[in-house]
Amino acid sequence: MSEFAAFCLPPATALVGMRLAALILGGKFTEQFGFGLRFAIGLAFGMVVFTQAVLLSALAGINTFFLLAWLAMLWGVVELALVLVKLPAHTKRIEFQPAHLWVVLLIPLVYSWWVFGRLSTLEGTLEFDANAFWVFKAKILYLKQGRDLIHVLRDVNLGYAHMDYPMLVPCLYTLNYGLVGRVDEFVNKVWPFWMIVALCSAIISAARFWRQPRPLPVAVVTLIAFLPASLEFIRNEGGTIPMVFYTSLAALLIVAAVYAGYELAPAALVLVLVGCFSTKFEGVLFTAFTGCALIAVGLRRGWLANRVLWKSAAAAFICIVPYVIYRLLKPVPNGESAWFHTGMATPGAVAHRFPQIWFLDVFARFFNPALFQWQANNNRLQWIGHWTGWGSLVNDQLSVLPWLLLALLILSLVYKSSGRLVIGLLSGIILILFTFLSFVVACLKKDDLQSGIDFACNVVGRYYYPFFTAWFLGTAAVWFMDDKPTAAAPAEVQPEKTIAALSRPAKRKR
Repeated sequence: MSEFAAFCLPPATALVGMRLAALILGGKFTEQFGFGLRFAIGLAFGMVVFTQAVLLSALAGINTFFLLAWLAMLWGVVELALVLVKLPAHTKRIEFQPAHLWVVLLIPLVYSWWVFGRLSTLEGTLEFDANAFWVFKAKILYLKQGRDLIHVLRDVNLGYAHMDYPMLVPCLYTLNYGLVGRVDEFVNKVWPFWMIVALCSAIISAARFWRQPRPLPVAVVTLIAFLPASLEFIRNEGGTIPMVFYTSLAALLIVAAVYAGYELAPAALVLVLVGCFSTKFEGVLFTAFTGCALIAVGLRRGWLANRVLWKSAAAAFICIVPYVIYRLLKPVPNGESAWFHTGMATPGAVAHRFPQIWFLDVFARFFNPALFQWQANNNRLQWIGHWTGWGSLVNDQLSVLPWLLLALLILSLVYKSSGRLVIGLLSGIILILFTFLSFVVACLKKDDLQSGIDFACNVVGRYYYPFFTAWFLGTAAVWFMDDKPTAAAPAEVQPEKTIAALSRPAKRKR
């Protein structure tokens, strides 16, 4: 029974997050966004609110995890009841069309969700990194609070666990432990499972599939959900799927704001980016680069004059206060956190290694490891791979997604001229991020090219997978988010103004 309650905690958190987001964004939140997109935004923001409450209470020396978890559950039940009451009225508005039969192609995906949903509480923690970093910190938070917690955070023997990292993922697990009343590693997987479900629902909702059915969003959902990396990390724990969820949802909202002209999209994007910031180091970088890139667009389009955006920014600021306090307590950092100082000790070696690392990190995502094999030869790259047929162009984690992305970028730039701004913006953010991450790796691997090769080909793919997914989704969204939501329904037009307009004499053409 406790495992079932833990399974229901993420959707309950999403429903509560929907209510909190609606309080910030106002009544137009329901008008401009479909239920699937609102559910994903609610999950993104709800996770931030509850995890930061967990972190703040732990730092204050109070164990409120049981209360916070059951508050989310009970509040979520109330919100679900309100949704079900309104459901018949919403379903009546849907007019069935033959094109709606494209949804039949999602049957394999729904079946896979049924399998992964059952496995999410039947498997313990699988991955070493999750055990050593994320789950380990969740156990510390659950068992230690106040002074005892601060003492543990400063233990130099625990530096390997990245104690200075953002704490969203460990706090999610701690919330589950509070719900079931014990440390239980069999409930950690419910979060990545529901994040993928919410992201796929957001894609269908953003495409307004039930009003304008078309095959592209169905194909995009199927492709992203069945990537080898997606199938792997849904079963695993850690920050990979949270990064996929937050970056992909942010890409959707960037397209909604810059291309489709959704009025509330910039404010909703802020709520999503604060979750991205709270997840991992790469999420902090993505948030920073996205914010800088959108400043110029926001100034030109008058986003800063929108009071809702400032309300959203204030809520985001409040949400990061617990982590700011956490960092001021000086938790022991991992040795890799000093990458800049390590690299700048020998800048010449970093400058020599950086182009090689960038090439390996990015282009390894396009090919099968059998083809993309390299070794260090006199401090230079030597190719030792071999062609194995067309399968050499299929990556073991991203399949053919990078090639589809390349083709989609070319088609979009040629045939979607109105979307060139947002495609260029998103592409610039991702490429700058790739460059920065490669620079970090070059600083850490400045003296050993072979370890850099092994890291790029065997490890770093999981760090690039969320951003390739977001890049592809944002580019594809230009093709199915090409209609701006109407600000008011026809029934809201005042009849007296309509009659007056019709009674005016038409102007004569000269």
